[in-house]
Amino acid sequence: MFDEIRKIFVFITRDFRMLSTYKLAFFVSVINVIFNLFYMILFGSMFGVTNLLPLAEYGGNYIAYILIGSIGWAFLWTIMETTSASLSTEMMMGPLESVLLTKTRLSTMMISYALFGAIFGIFSMVVFMIVGFVVYGLSLFANASIFTFIIFALSTAMMMGFGMIFGGLTLWLKNIGETVPLLKNIVMFFCGVYFPASVLPGVLPQVRYGIPFYYSIEGLRRSLIPSTPTSDLLFYVVMLLIFTVVFILLGLYVLHRCMIKAKRDGSLAFY
Repeated sequence: MFDEIRKIFVFITRDFRMLSTYKLAFFVSVINVIFNLFYMILFGSMFGVTNLLPLAEYGGNYIAYILIGSIGWAFLWTIMETTSASLSTEMMMGPLESVLLTKTRLSTMMISYALFGAIFGIFSMVVFMIVGFVVYGLSLFANASIFTFIIFALSTAMMMGFGMIFGGLTLWLKNIGETVPLLKNIVMFFCGVYFPASVLPGVLPQVRYGIPFYYSIEGLRRSLIPSTPTSDLLFYVVMLLIFTVVFILLGLYVLHRCMIKAKRDGSLAFY
């Protein structure tokens, strides 16, 4: 147990050293996140809109709605993309085969990548919070509760499962192309990141209830509203707990099966 924890710490430390090596890439990625945020906020400001009727149940403030959605979404997908991309890098640069010759489990590596993504995601959250406070005078997490932290913790574990699923597919198929960005764009449409799903036409708003990320984003928003009943917050926590268990188990299964498939095909040693 302690040996696995030590290995996780070693992988996370190594990732931070690599991050500090490529300072320009790190700086550009942060600036890109901030500018994407401003695009959405300024788009609404162009029409002179601050309080919107569809956002009344969230306090009505368009800017606060965008900031909270961006924080939750950036946190989730930083974990997911870091987990998948890190494994691809290991395969392309060659260390993966050497590491797998040791007693280190592939699942340990994936957990390390996910935790590194969570730390980087927290950094993105801090950037958004600073922008919200300095530019717009908003203290987004002033009403944070224990449920806020529970939702973040469960969301981290759930995205770890997704990362293992796509990591396993990367081991087997090598290049999964734009699969992750495509999935991201599709589910973002229904999860209420930049607009509430209730404004969608017809039966489309009902789609959100089948998307795990919805419960993370919506649960985060509700946990920051003091008037939200505890029973409502418990609902989001329970749903996230169910999805977390399902996707962690599914992720471990897919990772294991794809590893066996790659070894059987003799494709593990190349990308």
